[in-house]
Amino acid sequence: MNTITAMLQTHPNPSKFDSASLAECISACLECVGCCTICADACLNETEHQGHLAKCITLNGQCADVCAATAGVLARASQGDEAVIRAQLQACVAACQACAKECESHVKMGMKHCEVCAECCRRCEAACQKLLA
Repeated sequence: MNTITAMLQTHPNPSKFDSASLAECISACLECVGCCTICADACLNETEHQGHLAKCITLNGQCADVCAATAGVLARASQGDEAVIRAQLQACVAACQACAKECESHVKMGMKHCEVCAECCRRCEAACQKLLA
């Protein structure tokens, strides 16, 4: 059991979401924040390819911001508005899809950090989709 799961299980008013799926999604969002932030930094340090990476850097930042907001919204899901939660999850899916697609386009250029980031974004996307289902 991870700490987020333990925290959710101690909540006096649990959300309608399955606590394991909710914890998985919060964790995936927080991990994606880290992956996207590190990928953007790595892209900024790709001196010979930097001009080709502007979109990737921008999408990394957007995805990190959306994932951070999603983790926060989900952490307060017990009293949250269902429409707001669903909209936030949908925004996170869209951000993760866009970032993963962009990062995947740089894998052939040998950018391992983009490959790792794309995989992380896809995991976060899947976790959000699971909660939306």
